[in-house]
Amino acid sequence: MALAKRIIPCLDVDQGRVVKGVNFVGIRDAGDPVEIARRYNEEGADEITFLDITASHEERDTTFTPSSRLPARCLSR
Repeated sequence: MALAKRIIPCLDVDQGRVVKGVNFVGIRDAGDPVEIARRYNEEGADEITFLDITASHEERDTTFTPSSRLPARCLSR
């Protein structure tokens, strides 16, 4: 039995926005987490995860919940 391939993007989040950078250097704003998650969902992502990249340094939980808008807008196909 072969293992199933799954697409699970992880979006880095800083202050409520998705950010992009290389090794957390040169970080730039990449957009709204809900809108980006919606696009990944439309492209067939199996799951979407969010990582709060400043949480460890600030001694907070690294799990980021973008908004109550997410399930209604992103999780239906």
